[in-house]
Amino acid sequence: MAGRSKPQVEAAEEPEVLQLEEEPELEEVQGEMADGVVAEPRPRRTGKARAPRRIDTAPVARPRSSRGAAPGRRAPRQLSLFSRERLSQNVTRTGGSILLSLLAIGGLVVLFYLFAGSRFFALRGVDVIGNKLLSVDDVAAMVKPNVPRGVLNADLDKIRKDLKDYPLIREAEVGRLLPDRLRVVIVERQPVALARRSDGSVACVDDAGVMFGDNSLWRGKAPPPLINGLAEGGDRASESNRQYVMTYRRLLADLDQTEPALSSRVDEVYFDEDQGVRLTLADSRVAVLIGAEDFRARLNAALDVLDAVRNRDAERLNVLKISDAERLLSGVRIAYLNATDPKRVIVGLDE
Repeated sequence: MAGRSKPQVEAAEEPEVLQLEEEPELEEVQGEMADGVVAEPRPRRTGKARAPRRIDTAPVARPRSSRGAAPGRRAPRQLSLFSRERLSQNVTRTGGSILLSLLAIGGLVVLFYLFAGSRFFALRGVDVIGNKLLSVDDVAAMVKPNVPRGVLNADLDKIRKDLKDYPLIREAEVGRLLPDRLRVVIVERQPVALARRSDGSVACVDDAGVMFGDNSLWRGKAPPPLINGLAEGGDRASESNRQYVMTYRRLLADLDQTEPALSSRVDEVYFDEDQGVRLTLADSRVAVLIGAEDFRARLNAALDVLDAVRNRDAERLNVLKISDAERLLSGVRIAYLNATDPKRVIVGLDE
């Protein structure tokens, strides 16, 4: 009896076990105790040692990598921008593109020259604009020799240069009128005076001091006094001639500013760097030096002396302060008059 009661005492002294989440149901524990098996006391579970909660759904299995599995295929290696392989590929592509472009351009050039030389572009006429002294035929005769292979092949710069080399043409522009014509716009030289060359021939002069053509180009009015002394060559010829022409035009304007006009009494105007302007009178062929200013006043003073000599007016010559008046009245030929000082004209006699 004593042996049977011991387990009961021990069972009565079994510590009370706290029920935690997800522990076995009480009925199962009591059943085990009823069978006479004393369960070992379980350690008290704290928050750190709690049993994991049961989840109705099964956890998702994570894929496991196997070190022994065969490695997969790697992605191809990317070439660096400045790697040798990348540079070689770029050079090959660029070289091929350039070669193809050059071949295409060369083919187009060959086709252009073959097509441009065809009869379709042969020159059939020249349109001329701005001509007054030159005729259309004159200009066309200068242009046609420079167009042997059609309008498209014509060297417009050479045609323009040849036109400007012609004395009567000051400026020229040339353009194509496809398929078979050229248009030429010219600016002719306009004569403002006539000049005597060193060989004695007479040429026209424009406002830039360029001599061109001959006196037949002077049209519409009486020819003005001839210019003498223009430079026909040298580095400073163009600039000095332009200055002489400016002085010449100022001279004529001064001589004709009031009545009577005095330019008609002048036959020739000579320019000298040292002495200035020298005039040759039309009626007496006497040279009159008048310097570089006050042209009308100085020429008037010289003409007064000549009129007094012609009229044999000794008193007038004395008033004009002309020395050796008696010799002048005796018929001695006058070589020149220096009127740079209009108040006292110097008379040079031809000994």
